Amino acid sequence: MPGRFSTRRSDRNIRKRNNARHVRTAALGVAGVLGVLAAVSACGGSGQHAAGSPSSVAATGAPSSGAVSPASPASPPAVSGRLSASELPAGAVEQWQPLAAPHVQAVSSAIQVNECASVQGAAAWQQQAYVSTYRTPAEQDLFTFHDNAAAQHAYQALLTQMDGCQTQSRALQTKSLGAAAADAQVATTAQNGQGTAWSRRWTGVEGISAGGPQTDHLYAVQQGSTLAVVHFDEWASSPAAPYSTRADGDLLTSVARKLG
Repeated sequence: MPGRFSTRRSDRNIRKRNNARHVRTAALGVAGVLGVLAAVSACGGSGQHAAGSPSSVAATGAPSSGAVSPASPASPPAVSGRLSASELPAGAVEQWQPLAAPHVQAVSSAIQVNECASVQGAAAWQQQAYVSTYRTPAEQDLFTFHDNAAAQHAYQALLTQMDGCQTQSRALQTKSLGAAAADAQVATTAQNGQGTAWSRRWTGVEGISAGGPQTDHLYAVQQGSTLAVVHFDEWASSPAAPYSTRADGDLLTSVARKLG
């Protein structure tokens, strides 16, 4: 989902990873394959997703902290609530392909999903990353909590953080690119009893997200003790037709049905 999913500079990953991103990909045991994700995804772990260039698809990284720990027998089991690649947003156009088998890890601190928001309090986290035929990123994250109340609390916290995402994104742009570049526009594209969807159109800042003009899409659905977060990025440089958010409500319903 910015980035997933983040920059587009040659001889780097589709998303250039920072140390926190290394933690996430290395801890999941798919660092080589997720070099693409690091560049193609907009989320981040224990820290952040990073950015990269569409011309490079592999990288490795070493853990820099213990924020993500190996799964243990006491960890909640994996949940099978993922959408198929074809069911992801813009699936028919983007032709998403998984980058690796999904991984489940126990977690011990917040997982960053973009520059604005993170998921806190999860006991286990399952990640599935994708890359499109246009080398853009998507990701599904399933966070399992010890009870329904904890999952609901994390979802509400995500809503609160996203309420301030436009202000926070513009502040980041002003700091990194100059005040004239502060063009971020964040909108809620769908909200129902299943969850909430957002889009962020902006000139991205390298780091968690890719650099350059883009639209980032984020979806959050909480059902029982599980919080699902789906995200994908559209880069202005991609030849794909722009995604219409009119289907976002249906996507939220689809994710909830999978979790149900």
